[in-house]
Amino acid sequence: MGVKIPTARLSNGVEMPQIGFGVAALGNGKEFYAAMDSALENGFRMFDTAPFYENEAEVGDVLRHCSVPREELFIATKLPNACHAYEDTLRAFDSALKNMGLDYLDLFMIHFPVPSVGKYPEAWKAMEKLYRDGKVRAIGVSNFQEKHLQKIFETGEIVPHVNELECNPYLTVRPLCNFCQENKIRVINWFPLGGPREPLVPYPTDDFKVLLDEPLLIQIGEKYGKSSAQIALKWAIQNQITPIPKSANPKRIRQNTELFDFEMTKEELEAIDALDHGRRLGPDPDTFDDMEMG
Repeated sequence: MGVKIPTARLSNGVEMPQIGFGVAALGNGKEFYAAMDSALENGFRMFDTAPFYENEAEVGDVLRHCSVPREELFIATKLPNACHAYEDTLRAFDSALKNMGLDYLDLFMIHFPVPSVGKYPEAWKAMEKLYRDGKVRAIGVSNFQEKHLQKIFETGEIVPHVNELECNPYLTVRPLCNFCQENKIRVINWFPLGGPREPLVPYPTDDFKVLLDEPLLIQIGEKYGKSSAQIALKWAIQNQITPIPKSANPKRIRQNTELFDFEMTKEELEAIDALDHGRRLGPDPDTFDDMEMG
């Protein structure tokens, strides 16, 4: 059934696939179910959802009834922004398990730090309890900057196993990724293909670029017989980052797994790094405090 995706070992020894399947903006209708079936058929075993995506229950439904054994799946969801109080975190986790029909999760993450509220260290204490109680195999954060991580280091006892970030060749966040890797925190990157072709909000430049149309990625792809999307995903993987691309196109879903039969050179990776111009399309973790997000 599709490509056998290699795994990366987290700091606690848990094996996580080197690429996962994102379901944000896929909804929960026919397109969603077709995409999930295609992802499973093509070898995806890691699935990343959140309550805000409004398909947490549907992800659980598909994965409970698929032919892949539960122990071969890696299922991740997130803590809503409004649930950072200790008891709220525990309740939100139990709700996620019930919603998805699962006995345990492979990964549970704080979705955003919401620094204006400042309760994420309290949420992390609850995450540590869930982990110690054996209800989740790994715990992590999402959209955390270095200063947010430092606060976790100061107040918590367990270093997050992952940090899920907006990251791609146009937004390499290299210092943050280096900091995570120095502290044995595995980086997962969302918007690994550069985000939508049209900005979700007005972008403050007349020179809005589409990553998949980037000439350098196309040129490198031609050398290896790969698409620009495959080059962007491989750039992440060779930088020890786990991409979670989202697609409803069966051909692209298949291509997104065909990344392990070539290696780019150091010079090519450095040239891709040089494309970085700090282009962020998602929320700014320092100011984002939408309590509906989760």
